[in-house]
Parts: sequence; C-alpha cells; structure tokens
Amino acid sequence: MVAVAVLTGGLTGGLTGGLAAGPVAGAEAAVADPRASVAAPSVTEGWAPYLPQTSCDPVVKPGTLALRSMLLAAYGGRDLGITRACDIGGQSEHKEGRAWDWGLDASKPAEEALATQFLDWLLAPGPSGMGGFQARRLGVMYVIYDGRIWSSYRAGEGWRAYTGGESHGDHLHISMAWNGAMKRTSWWTGKAAAIDYGPCVKVEGDQATPWSGPRSTPCPEPASAMSLTGRPLLQRESTGAYVLQLQRLLSVEPVTGFFGPITEEAVRTLQKARGLEVTGTTTHPTWAAARSGAAAPTAPPATSVTSSRALPSRMRYVVRPGDSLSRLAKTWHSTVAGIRSASGLSGDLIRVGQTVVIPVRSGITKFQYTFLEKGDEGVVVRALQVALNMRPKYRTGFFGDITEQRVNRLKARHGWETDGIAGVGVWRALGA
Repeated sequence: MVAVAVLTGGLTGGLTGGLAAGPVAGAEAAVADPRASVAAPSVTEGWAPYLPQTSCDPVVKPGTLALRSMLLAAYGGRDLGITRACDIGGQSEHKEGRAWDWGLDASKPAEEALATQFLDWLLAPGPSGMGGFQARRLGVMYVIYDGRIWSSYRAGEGWRAYTGGESHGDHLHISMAWNGAMKRTSWWTGKAAAIDYGPCVKVEGDQATPWSGPRSTPCPEPASAMSLTGRPLLQRESTGAYVLQLQRLLSVEPVTGFFGPITEEAVRTLQKARGLEVTGTTTHPTWAAARSGAAAPTAPPATSVTSSRALPSRMRYVVRPGDSLSRLAKTWHSTVAGIRSASGLSGDLIRVGQTVVIPVRSGITKFQYTFLEKGDEGVVVRALQVALNMRPKYRTGFFGDITEQRVNRLKARHGWETDGIAGVGVWRALGA
C-alpha cells in the first residue's frame, strides 16, 4: 500500500485548471485514504446547513486549499480550479473560494474507482456510527458527481439525481460550508466547530460583504429593495438592489436585478410619457417619476382570496371510471405526480368500474401536491404568493423572480436546497 502524508499547505499553480497530481491509470495499485494529523474529538460536528453563495469574493479560502492539496496528494487526479469570476451566471460557491472541481472522469474505470474510494471514505460512519464522519469533520456541504448529488443538509436522502444542468461526469464538485472553507473544523483543529453562517445580505438584490469572521446565528431577512430611497445613476450593465426596485416600479418582467435592454426601454418609455429628457438612465427626475406611481400600471384587482385560509381547501378529489389523472391534475391545478402521491393511484386512465374518492386531509389545501417553478402562472401561483405573504401588487399569478426569491428564502431557512421549486414541503411550511 502506498503511504500518503496528509498535506495542509498550498499546492502551487493552476487554480483555473489543468494541474495533474499523480497518476490514476494504475487502478490495481491501492492508495491510502487521508489521515488527519490530529485526533477526532469525542463529539464531532453536526451536519452543515445549506449556505449558498451570498458575496462576491473569489479568493481561495484556506480550508478549500488544504482539502485540494490533501486529496490530490492522496488520490491524484486533476485540479480543475477553485475560484470563478463573479460575472459568470448563476449562484456558485466557487465565487467565494469555497468550492473545488476535482478532475476524475467517471467514464474511465481507474479514475471512477478512485472517486468511489474517496466518496466511500468521506461518507462512511464514524466510530460512534454517525454517518458522513469525514464530511462532518471537513465541513463538506455537498458533492456532485456523475449525475448525482449528496448534500449534508439532506443527508437522510442519500444520493439523489442531480438536475442542475451539467452532469459533472468528468469531475467531482465539492462545496464547503464556511467552517470547512476557513479551515476551522475538527479535521484540522481537533475541536468540533460550530456552524458558521457566513456573511449576510443586507438588502435583497445586493451582495453581502466578504467573510470577515464567523457568524453563529442565521442571517436575518434582508431589507426589501423597495425600502431604498437613494437616486443612483443606473444604466446598462448596472446590477443590485436599486435595479430590482426600478424594475418593480416599472413592472419590468422578469425582475432580475440586472439592467439590460428591457429595463432601458422601460426607462425610456417612462421618460417620454412624463416629458423628461430621454436618456435611458435613471436621472433624478426619472427616479421621482418612477416613485410617484403615476407611471406604474394599476395593481391587479383584489380578489376574494385574501389569505391561505380563504382558499377552497376542504374540497375532495373525485375520480370516476374512464377519467384520467392528467385531466384531474389540470382541473385541480396540480400535477399527475401530485395526484398519484395523494391517492396512491398509478397509471393515467382510471379503470372502468373503479370509483375513488380522495379526501383532502384537514389542514392541507388542494394545492398541497402542486409543484410550481419559474414560468408557471394561474390561480395556484396567486395562492402561493398569498401564502408567502407577498405584497398585493406582487400577487400577479405569475411565478417570476420575486416569487422564486421568496420560495428560496423559505427553503434556505429550513436548510433545504434552494432550487426555486415550490412543492409539498413549501406548502406545508406555509401552513397551507
């Protein structure tokens, strides 16, 4: 067996890819798993909650650097980089220096075997039987590999299918919680680290300031962008909370926090309508006109749905012979999967002679088994917006960026993956 020393220092070169560290072709040659240089405490860390990127700080963090050095020394593979530029689309811990892409190709048996060995070691039970012993001690938040994801905040579900786009078939993506990224966990110190919730966003749409010290309590709700009163100059390529506010004031859809051509055209339209200089940028008179409300479209008329408790939540599903679950799902603003989950039925067509009545349990609305995501619209989306206690002007019945942000905020509070989908868990959390 090859003896492998644990390395905690930096590995020079190649943060953005291509660095190889040791051969992986000889699958028959066993390698030793890493060993910590300090003993584990009697009580180790709990599972890390989901702590998504909140700041723009693409500086390699010490724990991520040490993890990379250790794993390359132990198993080999290729360094595909830690940091990513902040202007790359999407949310990523790479932008905070606490994620690493490790090149081990699942289509190559020798490399896949090394990845499997590492993952078995990472998630194996510890001396007391607690799962994911090394993941806890290192502060690993989630791992993606070959179309699957394992995450500490949903550890009880084990490996799940990964639906985030890229399959990660040629590399492992490892994201660290803040205590792991800052090298403060028991793997390095011998003492169990408390949860570090990291930097907080103060105003929705803005970035948090870079990490400056551990935070022992969850972040409070960020202030609404609509509470801002400044009059900054915004133009093409501007981003942030003031762009969010401007887009809402001008009813720009989707609300993205990015000043693009749609937002610019809305500003020009406002300026023309109010007799202002047409610049396509937010001059002081433009802000005054936008905030006056005169140019904003009238809010949608109020409906009888004023709270989640006013929804027709005590209805029943009645399935008759010859009916189909797909038609039933459409009628009830649900999904076939949702109806099946509620009823235990399978297939689509109901058998001739079969009549099934599915009562909706007390406290569960007919929307309980509806799965919503960005782009959906209709009465069920409006019901979700009401349940989320969104302001009446945003209860439009269209699932856009604002609704997605509110759904993700709720899911983050529960430690769930912020995938933007409102499913059973979200409805239950809302008490609907």
